Amino acid sequence: MFKDSLSSLWIVLISIFLSSPAFSTSSQVSPSQCQSKRVKLQILGSRGPELLDEQASTGYLIWLDNKARVIIDAGAGSLQRFKQSKANFEDVELFLFSHFHVDHSSDFPAYIKGAFFTKRSKPLFVYGPTGTKFVASAEQFVERAIGSQAGMYPYLGNVLDKNSPSAYKIKSANIQWSYSDLTIKIIYNQNGILVKTVSTHHGPFPSQGYRVELAGCSITFSGDMSGRLGAMPELAKNTDIFVAHNAIPEDATGVAALLHMTPTTIGKIAQRANVKNLLLTHLMERSINIKDETLKLIKKTYHGAVSFPNDLDSFNP
Repeated sequence: MFKDSLSSLWIVLISIFLSSPAFSTSSQVSPSQCQSKRVKLQILGSRGPELLDEQASTGYLIWLDNKARVIIDAGAGSLQRFKQSKANFEDVELFLFSHFHVDHSSDFPAYIKGAFFTKRSKPLFVYGPTGTKFVASAEQFVERAIGSQAGMYPYLGNVLDKNSPSAYKIKSANIQWSYSDLTIKIIYNQNGILVKTVSTHHGPFPSQGYRVELAGCSITFSGDMSGRLGAMPELAKNTDIFVAHNAIPEDATGVAALLHMTPTTIGKIAQRANVKNLLLTHLMERSINIKDETLKLIKKTYHGAVSFPNDLDSFNP
């Protein structure tokens, strides 16, 4: 009789397990299938460093399950767009900096000051490339911005100092940048968010491209780069959204061509990577009024969807 009761109990437990939503074949989603409705990319800044128009300098926000989770770059004005997006800073897990030019990083201290008035309690991870004599590394940038000893705003330094009380702490880390090591590295893998990165060529300035994977979807960011190192197609392979910076025209020369991609280069990368959707941002005066020409050049090799988004535009992968 005991054996019969035990068998009946096992049958009941197995029935409950098989009928649960987590196991149900009708609701189960393949890890490789993009759950588009759960993910959103929002543009916080679609311009470069010029005093060009009402759009902000570079910044992007990734949402997961209606919560702001990842910020990429913090150019001037992008914080205001963050406020307008109705995001909560306490939900953000990490900052990814493509590099530390002013138009990609200047709003960071303002984010940290604003966080004082939120309910944030969990660590904030900050990643970016190593530095050179031209620019700071990620760790140097954070320390020089808000460090309690030598920062521009030392009164914010308690979020860095282990011995000072604060509601949360910032954990910054350098990503080793290299002309020769083009290995794609995983730098973050927590809470359903996976971040991969690779070194890119932005003249003498260390810079990183990022691929953020979540809910089976992927969003890849070129950052400012010339395309010379050639690793971006692999990082962006089959990505749902590729955010590419369109700062120069096809006939650009000199420093501009050393720092940025031409439209033809963007098109070739998008084609080689089999990108599903291409967003062209970081527009500057030399590129903003020639969108039709740019589009024609890109379409010679890439035949997928292309958009020129403005601040606060949103996209599901």
